[in-house]
Amino acid sequence: MPSMTVLVDQAMWEWRGARWAHLVSDTSYDELHAFAQQLGKRRLGFQGDHYDVEEIDRERALDLGAVPVDARELLGRLRQAGLRRRDDKPAWERIAVAERGRSLAGAQLAPVPVALRRAIGELDTLDQSSRSAIFVDATHAVVLFDWHGDPVDVETVAVDQVWAGAPRVDGERSLELFVLR
Repeated sequence: MPSMTVLVDQAMWEWRGARWAHLVSDTSYDELHAFAQQLGKRRLGFQGDHYDVEEIDRERALDLGAVPVDARELLGRLRQAGLRRRDDKPAWERIAVAERGRSLAGAQLAPVPVALRRAIGELDTLDQSSRSAIFVDATHAVVLFDWHGDPVDVETVAVDQVWAGAPRVDGERSLELFVLR
């Protein structure tokens, strides 16, 4: 079995009062997504060829086996693997949001596929107990739930892709349901 490597550079980019690093794979995007899921990163946070991670998530990534490298080596290995995508960052637009105690069901859902509307209805308890939002890009619609608590059974929800992240450092976890538009 070939060795797989997830790389993380130094947390040196400041944004919103935190220091950030980049998380990449020099093997495949699938490997990167699986690793990011273990960190509790949202799939919506994928930046086309990397995930941005806060300093505390960088430390967790190192604990999970990510290899620390400097920014130059990270970029070089990403290019060498043919995984560098400069202009392929998804353009997500948030079209609805509901704070805890509110539901997305009453939001204007015109551009949202029927399957996603049904999923919101089936997950009504989660929708009301979480922060929820709906995002769209050119090809997908996504409903995002962020909550504290146990994993949720979504086997009965008919969507194209389910992304369930591990709990983050703050104990919150994300569930993202993707549907083709």
